[in-house]
Amino acid sequence: MREGVVVINPQMSNVTRYLCAAAYLDSGFRDRVLGELVLDPYRAVPPSYGGFDLMPVLHHCRRSRTMLVVRDALITALFALGLLIAPMSTFAWVFTLVPFALLTVRAVRRGPLFLRLLIWLWAAYAVATLFFTVVLSQVVAVAAALFTERSPYEDLYALPPGPAGVVGGSSLAQTLFVPVVTLGVAVVYRIAIYLTLAGSLRPGAPDPIDKDSQPKIGRRLDYVRRAQWGNITMYAGEDAFMGAGSIERSWSIAVELDRARGPRGGRRQDRPIDIDPVELHAFVRDRLVEMRDRVLRPNEGIQRLDLGDHVVTRGIFPVADWHRERIPVAHPLIGEDGLPRFQATPEEIAAVIRHPQGGVRYYQRVTINDAGQEIRDVHGDLVAPAADQQALTSAFIYLAVEGRMLCTQFVVTVLPPVSRPYQVVDRLPTMTGGRIAWEAITAQRLRLLRDVLAAPVRVARVIAQAVRQNVTPPDPREHLVHPYGARFSVRELGASEDLHTHVQVLDAAKYTRMIEQRLTDAVLDFLEERGVETGAYRLQAASLTMNSVSVGGGGTVSAPLAFGQRASAIVNAGA
Repeated sequence: MREGVVVINPQMSNVTRYLCAAAYLDSGFRDRVLGELVLDPYRAVPPSYGGFDLMPVLHHCRRSRTMLVVRDALITALFALGLLIAPMSTFAWVFTLVPFALLTVRAVRRGPLFLRLLIWLWAAYAVATLFFTVVLSQVVAVAAALFTERSPYEDLYALPPGPAGVVGGSSLAQTLFVPVVTLGVAVVYRIAIYLTLAGSLRPGAPDPIDKDSQPKIGRRLDYVRRAQWGNITMYAGEDAFMGAGSIERSWSIAVELDRARGPRGGRRQDRPIDIDPVELHAFVRDRLVEMRDRVLRPNEGIQRLDLGDHVVTRGIFPVADWHRERIPVAHPLIGEDGLPRFQATPEEIAAVIRHPQGGVRYYQRVTINDAGQEIRDVHGDLVAPAADQQALTSAFIYLAVEGRMLCTQFVVTVLPPVSRPYQVVDRLPTMTGGRIAWEAITAQRLRLLRDVLAAPVRVARVIAQAVRQNVTPPDPREHLVHPYGARFSVRELGASEDLHTHVQVLDAAKYTRMIEQRLTDAVLDFLEERGVETGAYRLQAASLTMNSVSVGGGGTVSAPLAFGQRASAIVNAGA
C-alpha cells in the first residue's frame, strides 16, 4: 500500500469461495490441487472460466495444509509421550480408533451391511476394552495404595507415594491423558477450520493477500496466476475442453466448396470457391458479440457472454524433437524457461486455423455464465437482485477448410455448480460462535477419530514428500518424453455431478439453441456472400436442429439416435 492510497482487494466470486472452503473440508481435494499445481513445476494449467480464480483456492489449500501439519505433529508427539507414560492406555486408545476409522472409508460405507455390523461390534468391544483399561488401572492403583506402602504402578508411572485418592486421581489423569488431549487437538482444529470458513470465506470476502518467502514457490504461483487466463490448453488425458464441464451436445456439418450457387441450384466447378477460415471465424465472432452488445434494450443482452480463443494440444512432447539449424531444440509450445506456453499469438492462431491436420487445433469459445441479472421495474425500483446460478454453458466452434470442403464442428459443454457441502460458507456467518463450534463437531463425528489415528501416517508422508521434492526434483531434461499436460481442472474437481435445479437445465438448453442458431445463420450468410451453394448445409442443419426426441429427466436429444455397443446413426441428407 502506497502512502495516501488504500488498496482494496476485489471480492471473490461465489464459485471461488466455495472451492476455497473445499480446501479445508475435503483433504482429497486439497492434496490433489497442491500436487497438480504446486508440487509439479512443469505441469500446464487448465483455463479458468466464469469468474473462477485459482489463486485464492491455492492460498487456502496451502494454509489448510500448514494447519493440518501442525495438528498432526501435535497428535504424533502426544502419542509418543503416551507410549512413555501410559503405554497400556495408549495402545487401548489406538485399538479403539481403528474400527471407527474404518467406518469412514467409502468402500466400507457402500459395502455390505454385514461388514458394517461386524465393524460396529468391533467398535463396541474396543470402547468396552478402553473403559475396562481405565477402570482396571484405577482399581489396581487404589488397591496398591491401600494395602502396600508403595504401589507398583507408581514405579511404572513415576508417581510419588500418597493417599489412595491422590494416587487414583493421578493414575486416572495419566490413563486418560492421551485419549482426551489427542481428541481435543482434533476438535480444536476442526473448530478453527469452521471459524475460518465463517470469517475469511464469508459472502463478499476479498481475495487473500498471498506473500510467499520461498522463491521457488513464488515463481510457480506467478506462473499459475498468469497461465489460468491463457488461451492454450495442454491436456494429459482425453478432455480437450477441461475447465468447461462435460460434453452435452456435439455435431458436425460438411459442405462442398466446389458447388457455386446458380439460378437452377448448385453447379459444380473445377476450382473450389476460396474460403478463408480465419475470416469466417471473425465473421461468426461478430455475430455472436451482437447477442451481448447490439441489442435494443440493456436487459435483453446476454451480459455474461464471453468469447475467447481455445487452442488445444496433447501435452506430451519429446524433450528435443524439433530442429532449428540442425540443432535439436524443445517443442515450440515449450517456452525458453522450460515451462509450457499458455498464450498463443494472433499469428500462431491464424496458422493453426489454416492447418486443420496439424497436432494443434483451434476452437472459438463462447461461454455464458448463468449468473443472472437484477430485475427492475419501469420506475427503476429493484424487483429482484441478481441470482448466481453458478452453472456454466460453453460452446466450442471449429471451422476448417479441408479437401475442397468446409467442416463446421459444434461442441457444447455444461459445468454444474460447486458441490453442495462446500457451500456451507454461506450459512456459517449467520451463526453464533457456539453454534459454529457445534456444527464443526457434529459435521465430522467419525472423521475426528480417523484424523487422530491417521496423524502419524500423515506426518511421515509429508516428511517423505518433502525429502523427495528436495532430493529428486522433476526435470524434463532427464527424460526423452515428458508429460506437460494438465490432468484435471480444479473447478471441475469441486463441481457437483449434475445441475441442481431444472431451471438450470432449461437455461443450458436455451443458450445452446441460441448459440447454435446464431452460428448456423452466420455460416450460411458468409457462404452465400461468397457464392457457395448452401442447400446441403441447410438440410444438414435442419436435420440436427429439428430431429429432437424427448428422453427421461426432461432432456432432449437433437441428433440421430443409436443404441448399443459400437452403434452409430447417420442423417440421411439426400433430397
